[in-house]
Amino acid sequence: MGACRAMIDPDTRPALSEDTVSSRVVRYLVETISARRLRPGDALDSEVQLSRELGVSRGSVREAYRILAALGVLEIGNGRCPRVHAVNPIALAQIFGHALKIAQATLLHVQEFRRGIEIHAAQLAARFATEEQRHRLRMLVAEMRGAVDDNERRRAADMNIHITIAEASNNPLNSLVLSALDSAIAESLRNDYTDSRSEVEIIRIIDAHEAIVERICARDPVGAGAAMACHFDLSINSLFRAACSGTPDSETPPSKGTVYGRCRQ
Repeated sequence: MGACRAMIDPDTRPALSEDTVSSRVVRYLVETISARRLRPGDALDSEVQLSRELGVSRGSVREAYRILAALGVLEIGNGRCPRVHAVNPIALAQIFGHALKIAQATLLHVQEFRRGIEIHAAQLAARFATEEQRHRLRMLVAEMRGAVDDNERRRAADMNIHITIAEASNNPLNSLVLSALDSAIAESLRNDYTDSRSEVEIIRIIDAHEAIVERICARDPVGAGAAMACHFDLSINSLFRAACSGTPDSETPPSKGTVYGRCRQ
């Protein structure tokens, strides 16, 4: 056996269908990771080993490894065996990005989706945030407050507040989803901090973040959730008004699934 090969209990090794193709090799590998109880960094068989074991071409195995690498399940590289990848936002980011590009989802949909997740994250952060995380949140609010005239600095501080809250929630899935939505969130922040916004509107956004941080630092889950809900309602209402006051790029009547379509319901 090669050095990359892990010991396998024959009773736990998943069966492979006779009509093997790359997609079936993918399923076999996913089941193998579960059966062996592999963890991030653990190695799988090389292309040669797996192709011999399964009786399939190296090309089919190579394609299966590439598919799983694209999904963020495996790490692959020249000259070494594939390894199990730590959970990461790659696949989710691709799905969210594709949905936005083909207009199956909009920034309004993203904010509505984030609202539920981040309300609960704020409640959890109020319970589990460390002193270092609470200090970081206070510093980021101060950074926002000191950057009223600097959109880039303010956007960066805004995003870092949400990232820190997700981390402080003690639930890794919150950070995973937030990372996957990074591009959409950046676009949403550009909308929140456009040059057309008045100073009063910008200060209102900063005040909303400060209210969230205050409740988290006070270890008040109910208040933190309510403050986060208020923050997202401001953002969602702003997006909704902007969408309803504009017109779609196409002259084709909008569907109910689009922001414009929802405005006309």
